[in-house]
Amino acid sequence: MRKEYKRRSGTWLFVLCLVPAVLVFGCGSKPQPAGTYVSEAMASPRHTEATLDLKDNGVGIWKVGDEEVSFTWFMKGDELRVHTKGGGVLVGTIEDNAIKMAIPGSNEMAFKKVR
Repeated sequence: MRKEYKRRSGTWLFVLCLVPAVLVFGCGSKPQPAGTYVSEAMASPRHTEATLDLKDNGVGIWKVGDEEVSFTWFMKGDELRVHTKGGGVLVGTIEDNAIKMAIPGSNEMAFKKVR
């Protein structure tokens, strides 16, 4: 009886070590969205540059000229969700170190990662 118990506990120990290792190393890595992205507003007559800064902690800053607006962000599947202080939600996608996002009252903007 004792040998059977030792064999089962050894098997469970192996399984308990194997499962986390498979989860950590077996899952494909997704692009890390945190960083600084730059875009040029082509629809604007002044071609004002916009900067999108995504921090690792889920906080971000949108800069256009001298104005800054803070927001929170998170990933939902493959979509970047930006929650504005006014209660709006902007949805973007990340492709090849760039974020494409539809902006209300404007066309889609593409932000290229610079840092």
